[in-house]
Amino acid sequence: MTRLFTHPNPILVGYLRGVLESEGIRCHVRNEYLAGALGELPPTAIWPELWLLDEGDLPRARQILRDVLPASAG
Repeated sequence: MTRLFTHPNPILVGYLRGVLESEGIRCHVRNEYLAGALGELPPTAIWPELWLLDEGDLPRARQILRDVLPASAG
């Protein structure tokens, strides 16, 4: 597995997961439910993370994210 993207907004991470899966790229979101640990862990440690299940999909997934995201989101 390869980490592709992380962001404090879980809705954005979930949206990107849906976009990638609609293109046939299998992925997984980690840290979806860690917001309750805020204060115990550094803020960036609990951000949702989008992980690719197949590292071979990385170049295509990065291109899709570039096409979908504004430059300021990543």
